[in-house]
Amino acid sequence: MFVRTARHLIAEQYTDMLAQDYRLRNVLLSSYHHDLGSLLQFDRRMQAYLEGMLYLKEETAEYLRGLLQELLSPGELFSVALFAANANDEFLLSGCLGLAQGIPRLLPALLTVVGWMDTNSSLWPVMMSHPGCRAFAAVMRADISGPITFTQQEIITLFENRQCVDFLLWFLGKSNSALFVPAIKRVFDSGQDDLILQGCRAVLCLRAQASEYIDVTKEQLLRLVHSNREDVRTLAVKYLLAYSVYEPQALINTLSEKKSDTRLLIQAMGWSGLTDCIPFLTDYFDEPEYARLSLLSVVTITGSLPERDGWQIKKGDETSSTVESDSAGIPEDEPEQGVSWPDRAAFQRWWTVNNGTLNSGLPGLCGKPVTTEGLAAVIANGFLNLRSLAVMRSGRFSELSALPAINQYEIFNMQSENR
Repeated sequence: MFVRTARHLIAEQYTDMLAQDYRLRNVLLSSYHHDLGSLLQFDRRMQAYLEGMLYLKEETAEYLRGLLQELLSPGELFSVALFAANANDEFLLSGCLGLAQGIPRLLPALLTVVGWMDTNSSLWPVMMSHPGCRAFAAVMRADISGPITFTQQEIITLFENRQCVDFLLWFLGKSNSALFVPAIKRVFDSGQDDLILQGCRAVLCLRAQASEYIDVTKEQLLRLVHSNREDVRTLAVKYLLAYSVYEPQALINTLSEKKSDTRLLIQAMGWSGLTDCIPFLTDYFDEPEYARLSLLSVVTITGSLPERDGWQIKKGDETSSTVESDSAGIPEDEPEQGVSWPDRAAFQRWWTVNNGTLNSGLPGLCGKPVTTEGLAAVIANGFLNLRSLAVMRSGRFSELSALPAINQYEIFNMQSENR
């Protein structure tokens, strides 16, 4: 009896640790202290938890069946669905699909499982029964065998739920489907800003296949820069800069004139990659409200780490903390979580000596010029929080940088001794 109880407790613990690591991994991806090698190590730990759950398959399945009756967190749904996919447990996977359909906030966790799941699994068709998962897989998984199709009703459902429309549009455009033109027109005529943003991103990632929609995409994004919603404004600015569809200095000037969204202005200067923005960013180093956000933008452009290059300070009694890949705690999910306080004078000394390395006339990202070679270098060796931006500047979906690290080496044609 004791052995059986212990096995159940261990299965429950593995499940909880995998769910916790789902959240921790999302925090890790926003770190400038870690690179792809760190992500690879973290993913191996998650894989070890999954293997423990599979070793205790019966006990884990029994526990998860009970868990499925409760209101799951995204991390818990990830644990249940990933186990189900690997244990060929159709009951559990179908339950996760049903929850994700009824509770939209759970869908991102299910999409993450699509990235981790073996396409040869006997349950892959079950996962693909969800049109959102199918659209996501069409973009993220190059190892899918067999055709991918969408019915008119499935397209309508995704539009109504405003889920994965950007992935759907990309697939329709890439496959030269006759459904693409009416679909993209419906998006731009919808009057729904979050849906329009998805349409814009699809066009920007298609480029050549949707060149006739580039101008209307730019117009829509420029309109959304003035949205009353912070999330919409932020994405509109990021897309304009990361996908290079608008002159960066002109956009920064527009944001400067508004004088009502200093945080977005600081972020935009970082995304622009313009070294001319460095003096303006360092001006914010003396303002506690914006100092660390400005530091992040400086790191985005220069690739200089304050801890490594000697321009960090502590603010009062506050200390800097980083997300360690073996951490047992869950840091707060804040934009500046784990960020040091900058020393303006120390940075200016560093910049005086090193600014010539970025004086190429091109925007910079993580200390590299925004060229094909420079972006490839950032994707291969850059900080985790900047790899997604490098992927966007390469004209692709940023979610590629969040896929399992082992898969990214092949996706981005990289070599590693640690694979």
